[in-house]
Amino acid sequence: MRQLTQLELVEIVRQSTLRDLSFEGLNLAGCDLSDKVIEECSFRQCMLTDVHFNVSTIRSCDFTEADVHGTNFFAAVIEGCKMMGLHFGRGTRLDAATFKNTNLDYALFRNADLAKLEFTDCSMLECDFNGADLSDASLVNCDLTDAEWRNVTSHSTDLRGSRLQGLDLRVGPYGVVLTTHQLVGLAEDVGVQVIDPE
Repeated sequence: MRQLTQLELVEIVRQSTLRDLSFEGLNLAGCDLSDKVIEECSFRQCMLTDVHFNVSTIRSCDFTEADVHGTNFFAAVIEGCKMMGLHFGRGTRLDAATFKNTNLDYALFRNADLAKLEFTDCSMLECDFNGADLSDASLVNCDLTDAEWRNVTSHSTDLRGSRLQGLDLRVGPYGVVLTTHQLVGLAEDVGVQVIDPE
């Protein structure tokens, strides 16, 4: 992986495909990385304020400790990336984005607009969804163990196949879609014994 310098950014961001490059520690504030294929790149500890990744395909990239304040991921496809602990609730735009097989453990989605977004096969341990809008969102086959759900807006929020340990439906979120197996597991977690008639 080639480490870039701040001076190389102007030329690099003009390319349609970015592969095997390290932007680690650089200030990319305001860069337009829209409509690109970005693969196996490192954005560790980058300043990504107001960067546009609109309609880009982002695969196997590392965003550890990046600042995504105001970053725009509109209609981006994000697959196999590391985004642990990122703060998506500070003006980050995620409309129509799709996340697949991405590590989002400990990420903050507090008060974020996640309506109609798709998360598939993602690790989302202890994510903070407090105050987020998850209406018509899909979080299928994700690990949502010990996620925070206070004051979440949910309507037809698809959680099928996801691990939900720590979720207490007595306090919400309401309006979620679950499988029978998941519902039985959640009931047993709060001390309800489920017995099928013989």
